[in-house]
Amino acid sequence: MSGTPHNLPDGFDPVTLEVIRMRLDSIVEEMGIAMIRSSGSPVITEAGDFNTALFDPTGRIYAYSDYVQFHIGSGSVAVRNLVKAIEGEQLSPGDAFISNDPHTAGASHPPDTNVISPIFHGDELIGWAQSQAHLIDVGGMTPGGFAPGAHDCYAEALRLPPGVKIFERGEPVEWVRRILLNNVRVPALFWNDVRSLVASNNTGIRRLLATTEEFGLDRFRDYTKLSFELAEQVVRDRVREIPDGTYTAEEWTEHNGHVDELYRVACTMTKHDDQVTFDFTGSSEQTDGFVNCSYGALVGSVASAIVPILAWDVPFNEGVMTAFDIVAEPGSIVNPRPPAPISNGHLTTGARVSRVITKLMNEACRTSADDVIRDRTQGVWGDSWTGGISAGTTDDGEYFVLFNMDGGGMGAGAQPESDGLDCAGMMTQVNNMLPDVEMNEMLYPVLYLWKQLSVESAGHGAHRGGLGLRFAWTLHGAQEVTQTVFAPNAQVVADGFGGGLPGGGSGHEVWRRSNVAALLTEGRVPDPGTLDSAERELLAINQQSVAIRDGDVLVQWIAGGGGYGDPLLRDPRLVAADVRDGYVTEQTARHTYGVVVTDGTADETATTRARVALREERLGRSPERPVPADSPARASAPQRDADGWHVPASGARLGTGDDWRDHAHKVTHVAAERLAEHGVRVRPRTDGWKIVIDEFYSPSCGTLLDARVRVDTGAS
Repeated sequence: MSGTPHNLPDGFDPVTLEVIRMRLDSIVEEMGIAMIRSSGSPVITEAGDFNTALFDPTGRIYAYSDYVQFHIGSGSVAVRNLVKAIEGEQLSPGDAFISNDPHTAGASHPPDTNVISPIFHGDELIGWAQSQAHLIDVGGMTPGGFAPGAHDCYAEALRLPPGVKIFERGEPVEWVRRILLNNVRVPALFWNDVRSLVASNNTGIRRLLATTEEFGLDRFRDYTKLSFELAEQVVRDRVREIPDGTYTAEEWTEHNGHVDELYRVACTMTKHDDQVTFDFTGSSEQTDGFVNCSYGALVGSVASAIVPILAWDVPFNEGVMTAFDIVAEPGSIVNPRPPAPISNGHLTTGARVSRVITKLMNEACRTSADDVIRDRTQGVWGDSWTGGISAGTTDDGEYFVLFNMDGGGMGAGAQPESDGLDCAGMMTQVNNMLPDVEMNEMLYPVLYLWKQLSVESAGHGAHRGGLGLRFAWTLHGAQEVTQTVFAPNAQVVADGFGGGLPGGGSGHEVWRRSNVAALLTEGRVPDPGTLDSAERELLAINQQSVAIRDGDVLVQWIAGGGGYGDPLLRDPRLVAADVRDGYVTEQTARHTYGVVVTDGTADETATTRARVALREERLGRSPERPVPADSPARASAPQRDADGWHVPASGARLGTGDDWRDHAHKVTHVAAERLAEHGVRVRPRTDGWKIVIDEFYSPSCGTLLDARVRVDTGAS
């Protein structure tokens, strides 16, 4: 364990400590393998949308697999609420409980279904095995469990609270099984996935019991307790390296399924010594749309951001999160009460929580005296599951529901040392996988026309944010489907850091009555340049009951990550390579990066002149201080020393106050229009509050210090 003290308490052996710790990690990974091999759902087998974990009898995490990170919260809340719900009830080996209700069981949304099984050592309860996966349908008004049209949680799904026993002494509880299968659209697939969750738990139970037999129960308990303490110690030591203080940030959830309004996700972070409190007071009240974030998803979304920033090399267990407190008002969008609908809250508001935590940690870490902690800053990830669910009947008469897991192809934020990863997934789901085209085409009546990186999605910078995915498919083997879509990162896009620009947004279009059949008949591969259509229908950010018919084409594009550092600090050779590889157009290279590319190579002299001209354009005059051509990416992020704030790229000073922005040259533009100038696609907002971008430049050298997307509410 990185950061483990050299001197363990008396009587503890470091080898045994590591063997038991790694054994637990191996067990939860093996549980995941058992689920994949026994499930028939591509959401599990192809995309890995699940988690597995082991808990102690009170619900503290022994070990957690790294498939979907925000299930850290929903799984933990589910186990703890189960323990409370069944207190005093008789338990037996072979029992298993099922739950999916976000309000009472902590689920991130109803399709994410928990199966939790007790673990007995003789007659003693020693823990819980927990498996959670996205099941393809859970009833409710809309196939697939996402319900943009729902006004309450009762319309979204069959709600299973803590304490519903699905297996008893190893056998299905038949009357519960009948109720469940009577309320879902694909009962055979649903039941097989439930059995795969039970199989996963059974695998974990067998392996944990073998471990306790090998080491002895008392010894196992002592060493797992020590693992908790060491993980907590490492994280608290790193928290101490962050300056004490209060930090604030906000994000905005877009469109609640009914109206195109914006909902505030506000957070105040207070750091004192080795403890951090995240207070979400000031967030919007819960809404009657499906974007409310359950408390379980809130905890998981916070954890998903904290772990890679401060606990990137610490084996995850209960101790990792001990240094962090979460405050959220009941009845708010981040801790709703029934009957608030909630079926997409984790991928909308939950994703905004991870983004706001990233912003807060960026501001806190940038002022640390520790180089390692200071380098945990990053561009904000393009967190936004851009979803599509298709339901209908094939030409062979078979009913199907396709939840397209390609929606996970969003870009990561750029890092201090590198570009962001393309199609990285959400910060909360970094091990989520994109499905094979062939697998989707084999299982469902769709034919992919293209699947490629979206050059309109990256946040430009000295290090470029990761690109999102774009793809298109048409029906092949069905005459019509009903489509549900959600694109929650369309308007308020992911910020960069230290002068990096925001990334692009997400969206869907239906190209109606296209020439796709004619092109295929001619033996030509349809692409955006050859495909014609009678109409291109831009869908709402959230929309259900969209009819897609034979000959139509569904086109989807997914958000990119924010950049890191002023684009004028990017190595011209990298920009030229981006142009050659098709990541950046020549126009963007010239206008955004100040790089003149001739015959695939950066023209050094012309580039130097272009960059000087762009800095003059930023300030409306010639800069007073030069910026060396070899300044590193991080050199545009203001830093603080004993004399106040300064710009590392040029040495220009930015005052001695708490906020360097007070001494910067600020320019504000409409975000969609400004980013379009950089070749980045963002959905314009046509009414209500404006979405703007504030750009802060050094008045001395013209370096872009920060570019921040902001919702202009008109408040003074």
